[in-house]
Amino acid sequence: MDFLSLDLLLSERDRVVRDAARSFARTHIAPVIEEHAEKAEFPHHLLPKIGALGFSGGVLKGYGCPGLSALQTGLYAMEFAKESADLGTFILLQIITMTPILKCGSEEQKQKYLSSMAKLEKIGCFCLTEPEAGSDATSLKTTATKVEGGWLLDGEKRWIGNGTFADVAVVWARDSKTGKINGFIVEPKTIKEPQWSTTAIKNKVGFRAVQNAHIYMKQCFVSDAQRLPLAEDFATGPGACLHFTRLLAGFIAVGVAWGAGEKCLAYAKTRKQFGKPLAKLQIIQERLVKVTANLQSMFLMCYRGALLYDENKLSFGQVGMIKSYNTLRGREVVAMCRELVGGNGLLGLSGVGRAFTDMEEN
Repeated sequence: MDFLSLDLLLSERDRVVRDAARSFARTHIAPVIEEHAEKAEFPHHLLPKIGALGFSGGVLKGYGCPGLSALQTGLYAMEFAKESADLGTFILLQIITMTPILKCGSEEQKQKYLSSMAKLEKIGCFCLTEPEAGSDATSLKTTATKVEGGWLLDGEKRWIGNGTFADVAVVWARDSKTGKINGFIVEPKTIKEPQWSTTAIKNKVGFRAVQNAHIYMKQCFVSDAQRLPLAEDFATGPGACLHFTRLLAGFIAVGVAWGAGEKCLAYAKTRKQFGKPLAKLQIIQERLVKVTANLQSMFLMCYRGALLYDENKLSFGQVGMIKSYNTLRGREVVAMCRELVGGNGLLGLSGVGRAFTDMEEN
């Protein structure tokens, strides 16, 4: 559905990354994701293959990370999201967990975690959101209390992607003495209940394969060596790590919408009513034009944002606008596609119905 020849904007290297991600998504993700989404299970068996692509970590550089451009990282996530918003989001979750270790961590922490996370040998989760602190993340209530040799973490985190199976968790907590927000690296699989426990959030209508967790911490001890030394407050901690992931969320919205558009167009060309394919009906064509136009504008927003990011010129206002615009237009696209596919769009196997619900959570 590249009506404006957007492919011409890409470099040869951009296309190599895009084509590798596209081929992987069509070959390995598309055949299995519906079953996993239906069962609300994550396709763990794909992780070694995804790691072998060599793209995990995206824009992050050094310590075994690929150092892709912002555009290449966005294309990687976008192509995965065309087949599965869950796997597109997984890319984002891994990057957002690795980012504070790279930006705020000690040399020892970077050496210990980043290479294995870039290979997907260790999976991460970013623990910021709480039951009473969603968009207002600065009001988080989880506390970190200094004790001999380390810190005790107390509180709850909610909607934490990968939270049920992560090897590495970056936890944001308020220093009980200074009131400032600090970051800590926790290895959940080495900590017993009740210090650290998780429950999976059930009955989601979208992102069903993403394993969102409610995490409970009760006197959870972490050593001084696990504190992120350069995360001194919200601005230098989580605030400094969310910038690129907002742009990546915009790319994922493009992918989810584009995938729905492609499936809808293919359906309209083959589904016959009144003696001809739906695509021959003018009312259907009018909707497909709107879908296509939205997709072009959504991609161009991300394209420009990616170039600005690599030039260190992308502002928080600009990236916020890109994410807001793309999720809004994306919702329009998947709604029109769901309508055009008719009753069959309610079936998961169409891919369109899944895109419709996934876009609500993007």
